[in-house]
Amino acid sequence: MAIAKMKQMTLLGEQENKDSLLRAVQELQKLELVELSTLEESEFLDYYSTNTKPQKRVEYEEKLKESQAALSFLNQHISQPGMIEKLKKGREEYTLEELEKHVLHSDLDQVIVELGDIEKRLVELDQSKKNLGEKEDFLRKWQNMDFNPNDLKSFQLMSGTVGSIASNNVESFEENVESIENSYLEKIFHYKDEASYLILIPSKLNSQLDEVFDQFQLSKLVYPYNLKPNDELKITLREIEDLQKEENKLKNTIKTFKEKTRELQLGEEYYYNLVEREIGKDLLLNGSDLFILTGWLEEEKIPDLTSLLDEHVGKENYVVIADEIKYKNYSKVPVVLKNHKLVKPFESITEMYSMPKYDDVDPTPLMMPFYFVFFGMMSADLGYGILLWVATLVGSKVFKFDKGMKNFIQLFHYLSYSVIAWGFIYGSFFGYDLPFQLLSITNDVITILILSVVFGFIQLVYGLLLNGGIKWRKQQRSSSYIDGTAWALILLGIGLLVINMVLWNNDLVQTISLVVIIANVVGIILVTMLASDNKALGFGLGLYNIYGATNYVGDLVSYTRLMALGVSGGSIAVAFNSIVDIFPPVMKFTIGALLFIVLHALNIFLTYLSAYIHTIRLQYVEFFGKFYEGGGRSLNPFKTFEKHIYLKNRTNK
Repeated sequence: MAIAKMKQMTLLGEQENKDSLLRAVQELQKLELVELSTLEESEFLDYYSTNTKPQKRVEYEEKLKESQAALSFLNQHISQPGMIEKLKKGREEYTLEELEKHVLHSDLDQVIVELGDIEKRLVELDQSKKNLGEKEDFLRKWQNMDFNPNDLKSFQLMSGTVGSIASNNVESFEENVESIENSYLEKIFHYKDEASYLILIPSKLNSQLDEVFDQFQLSKLVYPYNLKPNDELKITLREIEDLQKEENKLKNTIKTFKEKTRELQLGEEYYYNLVEREIGKDLLLNGSDLFILTGWLEEEKIPDLTSLLDEHVGKENYVVIADEIKYKNYSKVPVVLKNHKLVKPFESITEMYSMPKYDDVDPTPLMMPFYFVFFGMMSADLGYGILLWVATLVGSKVFKFDKGMKNFIQLFHYLSYSVIAWGFIYGSFFGYDLPFQLLSITNDVITILILSVVFGFIQLVYGLLLNGGIKWRKQQRSSSYIDGTAWALILLGIGLLVINMVLWNNDLVQTISLVVIIANVVGIILVTMLASDNKALGFGLGLYNIYGATNYVGDLVSYTRLMALGVSGGSIAVAFNSIVDIFPPVMKFTIGALLFIVLHALNIFLTYLSAYIHTIRLQYVEFFGKFYEGGGRSLNPFKTFEKHIYLKNRTNK
């Protein structure tokens, strides 16, 4: 229930065992590599260098790209399993050795080459089809021309031209051409924007015709084919048909590679792992005979590391040194959260905000009870809670979710218990009142509002006490009191004063409350003055800190959303039920039943979405803001790809 203790690991080995050692570290998937030069003094580094001989990284990267390209191409042409099928099947698990053996004994290279050849040919066919398509469009446009316009060039006494003009000039153009003596004009086609003609005229009158062409901007036809358009079109259509048949045949061939999908996926995993090992070599320090690897590792994972090193490298061929982390390096240390299985799903909420620093506190277990209660209070309905419980339980049993989704499903399964509990308290089942109700969303709104503020008050005081304790541990004594403990005591004094006024009206309790409040108000001013070099400025800052009490009023108001969302969700459910109840009996159990399902499904979605977001907001702003800074980072271990498969953990059986 804290931040895992980390060690600075130093591994020393012989150059010939570098690949084996990196393979062991990669299989562990828990050690983050760092450059030793960022942690040690330069005198130590005089004996070692980060410069290495050229490795096989380029070769492996090329293989990785080929595998990815072939897999992407194959996936475009084969049917993919549905989402339900994927979830039921889940990811397969391989050990690193099983993965490597499978790839090395497969025909991966041949599959990549064959798919590459098919892809190349399909690209060529596609380009050829585009070219023929353009040719087809051209020929169809001129297919009414029952001659080859190139034959006109052989005329001796006559001059022939085929060309096109804009459609809006047709009448004037025809009149001008026909006005020339012994001219012949034949319209080949007339479209909306363009009209085309065959014009014949005695050669000696060419100059007159050229004037007409210039006037109407006639575009002369350039015809690059030997046959007349209609005959050329038939040949083109046959060629297109042949290309389409070849393309269909190739696509059917691609489908036969569907069973090779797994090989390509494993190939991508395999070559990615090799590339990562080559990248890892850049972080090593190399001597003439030895090399040094440094990184961060959880203390409890050290036995797992040595076990894998013994297997891959041999006990006599490496040295492992686990050092305590120096305080000056705390800011560089990555963080691993270690929590009980009931708390672990809530770690995603902390991670979305910010990971704690190594010397900070993990807020997850501190926040978890509040998140659990608040989510249920905002969603409170027994029917909705049962549905969430069943859906998450069945989903986790039937489907094999990825790790991230599995934690998300587990989170909502735990939260369903809170929704069910608050459903009992509010006595609501899909918006209908149960025979028992501790609180009613219609008659006890003020009570629910007060309860929401009380929960908020408790969380605020708890956060301030945590702030005081954390800063005291960090030797920030004045800040511990001013920003944490003092305000917690002031709020407790105010709370006790309010309770006394409502319930007891006891003079002694009232006096104690006022003394606690006043003493800590004065204490904040005095401690601020004492902590400041400029006492007058310190006094002013102390008064300003007291003015900060208005922020706590705003924080408490924020917790009224616990009431607002719970009541609004329940009221919407009641309204939906009223709509369905309007229907006559026959329709109520047909259309009404369908409408009931649709409306409540919408309300369930909105209710859980609102509860999830607003509960997170209360933690981030009102709670975390009192004691938690964040600013840390997660461990980024040297690991395998795990895109298509999961690596079997052989160290924890």
